[in-house]
Amino acid sequence: MTIVDTSGRPLLDIEDWAKLYDTPRISHQWKKGRSAYSVAEFIFNRDGLEHIGRRASEVLGTPLNIEKAVPEYEVRFDEYGRGRVHDLGIYAKTQNSETVFVGVEAKVDESFGGTILDSYLDAKAKQICGVSTNAPQRIEKLLGQHFLVPSRDMFDVRYQLLYATIGTIAAKADHSILYVLVFRTDLYSETKSAENYRDYVYFMEKVGAIPFKIADGQVQGHEIKFDGTPLKCIYEYIDT
Repeated sequence: MTIVDTSGRPLLDIEDWAKLYDTPRISHQWKKGRSAYSVAEFIFNRDGLEHIGRRASEVLGTPLNIEKAVPEYEVRFDEYGRGRVHDLGIYAKTQNSETVFVGVEAKVDESFGGTILDSYLDAKAKQICGVSTNAPQRIEKLLGQHFLVPSRDMFDVRYQLLYATIGTIAAKADHSILYVLVFRTDLYSETKSAENYRDYVYFMEKVGAIPFKIADGQVQGHEIKFDGTPLKCIYEYIDT
């Protein structure tokens, strides 16, 4: 297996990974104890890819071989601008040569962003003020993909989860997994993390996800279907 950047350049250690954040726009994201650093440290120093591979194999019910992992991996999922940027995108294959994509969302206690309601109203306000944005169209399309029957409370779910799921399916692998890794670092807040978990479970309930058991009782599994295409979702805490 190889770890590469989006241009295909090998990343040999955590220092190479850190260089991906060496820009004014995202440099603030690289901090020890926060999510970007934590997933890099997990991969390089604690056999994180092997852990993810074992968990994905368990969920899919078949052994798989990880071929490559790409930090800050973008998957385009619509025509409205930038795609979903996974903290880590992983490509693998099963023994039967079926393709697998794992989109990793790393957290410490960072939220899943604002609600759909807030994001939608902010975007519509920009349009009214003459600011060009495709956000309302994107949100409307995502809502249509997640909710067959519209309801008022669909606006209460977290927007990030809406495009995280679609942005995983959009990789167009034979098997798709959205893997939320929550790192309990020195900067971890139990209160904030509990709120995030409630938001996650609420989202799963609203989109009709079906829970499934994972051998480790501390790990939560769900499956969502989009037009018959299944997406496996894993939510796991990692002690550091």
